[in-house]
Amino acid sequence: MEYLLAVDLEGAHGVVGEPYKGLVPGMAEYDKAVANVTEEVNAAVKALFDSGAKKVYVWDNHGNLDNLDFAKVDSRVEKIKPKNNSVCRLEFLKEHSIAAMLFIGYHSREGSINGVLAHTYSSADVQYYKIDGKQVGEFDIDGMIAEAFGVPSVFLASDDVCAAQFLQTHPYASAAITKIGKGRNEAEFLPKDEVLGEIRAKVKTALRKNLPVCENRFPCTVEIRYTRTEFASENYKRLNAEGLRSVYGEDAHVIIGVARNVDELRKFL
Repeated sequence: MEYLLAVDLEGAHGVVGEPYKGLVPGMAEYDKAVANVTEEVNAAVKALFDSGAKKVYVWDNHGNLDNLDFAKVDSRVEKIKPKNNSVCRLEFLKEHSIAAMLFIGYHSREGSINGVLAHTYSSADVQYYKIDGKQVGEFDIDGMIAEAFGVPSVFLASDDVCAAQFLQTHPYASAAITKIGKGRNEAEFLPKDEVLGEIRAKVKTALRKNLPVCENRFPCTVEIRYTRTEFASENYKRLNAEGLRSVYGEDAHVIIGVARNVDELRKFL
């Protein structure tokens, strides 16, 4: 079987970032995150091939989509770098026969108590995303998009807050904890060998389970609360211009619309 590793940075072991900032090139914490998540990717890759994987793809989706040094990533993987990471998010799944997706380095939803570097796509712009009235994180939305292409999500490695959120919405899956969140920029770090060992073990556990059946979750209601009314106004106008009828919610920070399919959902990102 073929598998996809979806890789972000904030959930990596040994990383908490800096107050009021994301992880961007030039920061010491960014370099540490890249190095540490690479170790986690390699641990997951080994477990996948040990479990019989025929191909493993890696989708580096943090920021500019070009964070990992693939010279340091297990040479057996194939790199995927899409041209667009929003309206065409995960479109490349159509080109491959991927059995399941695994999350490495993902993080909890914006506003999560004790979630390290918690956000949902953009902490500067967005306070929450809700789908059908329930707040969702990036792993939820990416998982929903992947399911629309027939690919379930079966594993996540992140802090304990994110892992708990993931297992709540993906109860059939497995998760490995990389650190214990104590705040947006605080955590209790776990020994590296323990983290990497748990990733290897939990990936193998995930692959021993029967793959879940992907559900059709469309149409769905999408609600987004923006940090500023200007952001809401810009997206309100854009979505309606693109044919996605949207309305304001409880105030001018919130817009609500309906996504009838995966293409429309991605336009809300």
